[in-house]
Amino acid sequence: MKINEISGKIPLPEENSGKGAQKLGDKKDKIEISGEAKELYKLTRIEKIEEIRKRVDAGFYNSDDVIDKVAEKIYEHLKMNR
Repeated sequence: MKINEISGKIPLPEENSGKGAQKLGDKKDKIEISGEAKELYKLTRIEKIEEIRKRVDAGFYNSDDVIDKVAEKIYEHLKMNR
């Protein structure tokens, strides 16, 4: 496949004279999270941490199945990032 040279100048948004496109940086997205949502997140996070602590204490992560799965994921990650 051959790609031919682009003829003419393609205007960048900041070069546009305001015809339909806004200049970069004029608008920014804003997000607000309610106090209730923040509290719910904290509670959920605390529950997850407590569950993990229980698993660690019970020796769950020392099982051969878990070790094999972790090793598999590490191998896949290393293989993909060569």
